[in-house]
Amino acid sequence: MSSMGAQPIVTPGDLGPLINVVTWFLLVASTLAVIARVATKLAVARRIERDDFAIFAALLFSIAQSIAVCFQMSGGLGQHIGTLNAAQLDRFQRSGFAADLLYIANLCFAKLSVLLLLQSITPVALHKRSALAVEATTAFWAVTGEFVAAFQCHLPAPWKFIGNTCINRAAFWSYFGILNILLDLTLILLPLGIVWELKVDLKRKAVIIACFVPRIMVIAAVTAQLVYLNRASDTTDATFDLWPLVLCTQVVQNMSIITACIPYLKPFLESLESGMMRSDDLRRRGIEGINGYSTASSGRFGTNSSSKISSKSARNTVKQSRELEGIDQSNNNTTTITATGDSHNLYDWDAESQRSRSKMIKQTTAWTVD
Repeated sequence: MSSMGAQPIVTPGDLGPLINVVTWFLLVASTLAVIARVATKLAVARRIERDDFAIFAALLFSIAQSIAVCFQMSGGLGQHIGTLNAAQLDRFQRSGFAADLLYIANLCFAKLSVLLLLQSITPVALHKRSALAVEATTAFWAVTGEFVAAFQCHLPAPWKFIGNTCINRAAFWSYFGILNILLDLTLILLPLGIVWELKVDLKRKAVIIACFVPRIMVIAAVTAQLVYLNRASDTTDATFDLWPLVLCTQVVQNMSIITACIPYLKPFLESLESGMMRSDDLRRRGIEGINGYSTASSGRFGTNSSSKISSKSARNTVKQSRELEGIDQSNNNTTTITATGDSHNLYDWDAESQRSRSKMIKQTTAWTVD
């Protein structure tokens, strides 16, 4: 029997193949999550919005980062530094440098995707301002992180952290990871305040909140990342001792994408649509409309369907009234038609839609008996 081509084997001295398998498995999972998100979004809302473009960007950065990690693995990641030559060691550091920059960009856009969603669905101005403030904080965190990571070591070789003068890399990445945890915690707590304002029952609120809680898995992965970072902070065998840290990084970046896609599951959208339709009904009764949910809006997740139905009902009722006015009034019959509602004010009509009397047409006929 002919032997097949040599396959990468995980050994105690070479853990690169393990990193490779986990990296591509997580990347495929995050890609499928984005595809499922977009398919569900198009089926329900029939449109792509800013939060979708943000998650697309996060996925692209994740793909590029995963490719960089594969080059890092070919440069000796997961192997002992004493077994590598100078060319491999240079490739390991260059690829790791690129992977760090792409990782930061991935996290930034994955978080912005969730924040843009929250900002667009909430009818409360305070919540919108809170989401905007967290967006600004996230952008500042990412931009400063990119700058420090890009110049972490002495020029002209900022990627070379072995045998070069560098900043305290462990301190920087610890700071970056702690802020990452705080921002992810905000992405769990902020939806609680938004959901509290929705006019839905407790079960639907629980469904909506449950779609944001899985982000706690990202926090757990970042915590593990910080643990392995501090363990390898003073290592003299970086190519081998950093492999658990790289593995945690892959989990963090891909879980950030996956958890950002969970709120686009159908149960969430249905619960959100119900709550926003009820909130929209309250605003039509006298509160100023909010972009995305007012009766004049394009309707996110189809929540303007109720206003369209109400307007159609008003038009049909006025049409019926006019048809009744054309009843033959011969033989001295007197017909009086009374319809509640104003055809020029569909908002008032819809606001009174819960009162059955407003939908009634009264006809009074007087007969003359000879």
